[in-house]
Amino acid sequence: MIYADKQVLIVEDQRPFLLLLRGLMNSMGATDVVTKSSAEQAISLCRRQKFDIVIADLHLGSDKKNGYEFIEELRVRQLIKPSTIFLLISADSARPVVLGSIERRPDDYLVKPFSQAQLKSRIARAWHKRQYMAPIYGALFKNDTSAAIAACKSLAVEGSPYQRSCEQMLVQLYWNTNELSAALAILTPYEDKKPALWAYLALSRTYLLQNQKERAIEVARKVLELNRFSAEAYDVIAEAQNNTPEAGEMALESIRHAIKLSPFSLSRHFTACSIARDNNDYALASESSHSIWHLSKRTVHQSIVYWCGYIRSILDVAEHAEDKRTRNRYQQEAILVLQRGKFDETLSRMDETFSVDIFEQVMNARICSLDGKMLDAKRNLVQSQSAIKKQYENYPPAYAPDSLKVMYDLGEYDDAQDLIALLKQRGEDLDPNSQYLIASELERSAERQREYATFNRKGIQLYQEGQFEQAKEQFILAQQLAPVNTGVALNLLQCMLKILHKNTKGEPALIKECKRMYKLVEDTPLQEEHAQKLADIKDELFSYIQ
Repeated sequence: MIYADKQVLIVEDQRPFLLLLRGLMNSMGATDVVTKSSAEQAISLCRRQKFDIVIADLHLGSDKKNGYEFIEELRVRQLIKPSTIFLLISADSARPVVLGSIERRPDDYLVKPFSQAQLKSRIARAWHKRQYMAPIYGALFKNDTSAAIAACKSLAVEGSPYQRSCEQMLVQLYWNTNELSAALAILTPYEDKKPALWAYLALSRTYLLQNQKERAIEVARKVLELNRFSAEAYDVIAEAQNNTPEAGEMALESIRHAIKLSPFSLSRHFTACSIARDNNDYALASESSHSIWHLSKRTVHQSIVYWCGYIRSILDVAEHAEDKRTRNRYQQEAILVLQRGKFDETLSRMDETFSVDIFEQVMNARICSLDGKMLDAKRNLVQSQSAIKKQYENYPPAYAPDSLKVMYDLGEYDDAQDLIALLKQRGEDLDPNSQYLIASELERSAERQREYATFNRKGIQLYQEGQFEQAKEQFILAQQLAPVNTGVALNLLQCMLKILHKNTKGEPALIKECKRMYKLVEDTPLQEEHAQKLADIKDELFSYIQ
């Protein structure tokens, strides 16, 4: 391999080792060697210049991007060429670190200290592999899946030096295109050959994608017989065991084991959140939500919604706590994280338009709802939604999941439906945790919402027919399902005024109920149609309640 015509980038925060690496590359013949002490500097450089070889340390200083985050950003933003090889190096040989590095799929991973001969052989091996598979990487770089599949088929010939690597990529492409039978056709012959870890692991994942859960578990356990440290095998077993009543605890145990082996995977923590919530382990869901936030905040995947999701997960633990003391402790923890967020520069750099104060109002509404203070919850919710409407042209998705949660808790079903319709219309791509919350709230409140709509609709029909007493009974039933719903409160007020108008003597109990309904809506900012409805009946209402 000729190094004289290769452009090399070395990223290392320890100057002595950086100089040593540059000297090694120079002695191997490389003349164009650039060095940087941080991933941030290197990314800025890669926007202007493309390199053939990138060598980066895993640990690049506290509170700075590490090697994991560096390699992901270069690839996602396409700041390196398809032919570029990327080597991760580290003095840390701890299993979680090594497994986390391998999961990022660098071209190679070296543990310090290493010799010049080792470095040279690893670079040469990675370079030859990249050159052989260049048609595949080139097609993937252009997002041309069909061309990538064709290139894999062409290169994955019997006896080729990189047959297995091409087959691995082909299987992943078939997963992406949902051609699971084609993936199986590649993998099943390996069952009769000498055990190949990658093939068994891919086979177990393929069976899982086909919903053949028993076979997926069987093959994943064979993987663990070959390598008891395979976190991905535990992932498959956990996902396969999930949603089966008798195996819920085993699914939790499997995903915990996967996290213990390799804790630096975003996708693994999203899987853990889903499995934990499915099995009512909200503490595990909160732990993984915390990991998602910390693993993502310096990466190309950074998003304010992960911070919001972490606070939401703490309140989920509070909501499902068995005693008041535990609930209060988690509520205070959520409030503390919110307060710290006001001084967290990471949040402001991530999204300058995001308002911690508005989000705090939404979360205060949720806390009030948890404590049974429904009027206070409604007041906070309405104020937050009004602030969102004033500040933003489009509804930011970060506020949506918890706003919807409180709307359903309060029985503000119409507002919830409007917000869901808005998100769908704009095609918002929510993160898995947000999607889970919205879907579970929809399912949880579906029956109550149907009953509420039935009673309210029947009440409106009877009111229009002049049957005010019967209409009142229907609105009361609707309000039992949505105790602070503004629309049904106004419907009840209208209905009771009609009854009072017919009864010239007046009814003290009915007048008292009118006062209660008015108190429900008087201190709350109202939507335009509700404000107009209240204004239309205010004079007549005051003639009774004053």
